[in-house]
Amino acid sequence: MKYDIKAAKRRIAELKLIYRQMKDKHQEDGTWDWWVMAQIEEIEREMEEAKSKMAVRQDGHPAKAVSNVITPIIPAWQTVGKEVVQSGSF
Repeated sequence: MKYDIKAAKRRIAELKLIYRQMKDKHQEDGTWDWWVMAQIEEIEREMEEAKSKMAVRQDGHPAKAVSNVITPIIPAWQTVGKEVVQSGSF
């Protein structure tokens, strides 16, 4: 399953907002602030781990996985005899 980096960034933004709102009303005494910071650090660690597992092309950009590649078979609409091909006059 692919790690949802956008959702992780949104969650970090939410946690930072909660931290700022709590900081305005409550003193940082270790009863609430450690939990919020631990959550932010854990999500950031997960993001870094997911990024390190991504495949990277030679130019440094992430490579996208390609699956179920279908190679079409193009039929020859007009058949040409072996003699015509060898002579080069087709």
